[in-house]
Amino acid sequence: MNKSIGIIGNDFKLSTLFVEKIILNTKANVDQDHIPMNIVINNKLLEKDESEIKNLLNKLEQSNTSYLILTFNNIDVYNKIKRNTYIPVINNNFNINDDNFIKQVIELTRKEVKQ
Repeated sequence: MNKSIGIIGNDFKLSTLFVEKIILNTKANVDQDHIPMNIVINNKLLEKDESEIKNLLNKLEQSNTSYLILTFNNIDVYNKIKRNTYIPVINNNFNINDDNFIKQVIELTRKEVKQ
């Protein structure tokens, strides 16, 4: 099974803008060259209890997600995620305008997918 990144968000517009930035900044000649992603956007995410977060994370674990990116800043949900998965979270202070972070995500993912 292919490795992928997991993107978890609670705001559709912000999350899709982030995904778009990754796509536009990835050098790809064909669709298959793009970074594999598992994207979860749920506007009720901040209201989810621990068991609902765990169920979501189990699905990401089963899909071979290498690491998570959170497209929101909420310490309570971040802590629920950290407690309920072995998948590393590579950010907890999201900023959609941080182009350096976008480049780091692309580079990290390229290395991970090649392994």
